[in-house]
Amino acid sequence: MSEQRDTTIATLHRKASDLLEVVYKPGCFLSTSALGEVAQVRRSLMGAAPHAMLSLIPEDADFELGAIQVDHLSKDRKKGVLLAIAIVTRANMIEMMLKLYFSYYPWLNRILVTDNEKEARSWIEGQLRELRIQGA
Repeated sequence: MSEQRDTTIATLHRKASDLLEVVYKPGCFLSTSALGEVAQVRRSLMGAAPHAMLSLIPEDADFELGAIQVDHLSKDRKKGVLLAIAIVTRANMIEMMLKLYFSYYPWLNRILVTDNEKEARSWIEGQLRELRIQGA
C-alpha cells in the first residue's frame, strides 16, 4: 500500500489506507504556499478517506510567521477527513508555533506535538486503533 510523493518541502508516504506520514526536508521553509502544496498532495494521495497524519519536522526547518494565520486544514476539517495528527519537531520555536496554531484552530482534539518520534508513532497507532474500534 505504500505510495509516496514529493513536494518542494516534504516527502509524503501513504503507509496505510488510513495513515499518512509527512517527512519534511532538512532546511525546509514552512511558508503558506509550500504548506498549501503539501495539503494538495496529501489530498491527492489520501483522497476522501478518513486518515491520521504523522509529520516529522527537522530541527533546522524555518517558518513564515504569516503561515499560522491560515487554516491550512480547513477543507479537511469540514469533511471530517483528518482524524488525528501527531507532529514531531525538535525545534522549540516551531513547537511553540504549532501549539499556538492549533489553539487558533481547535477543531481536532486528537493532536500531539512532541519532540519524541517513538512517542508520536505509538500515539498515532493508538489513536488509529481506537478509531477503528469506534468505526470512524
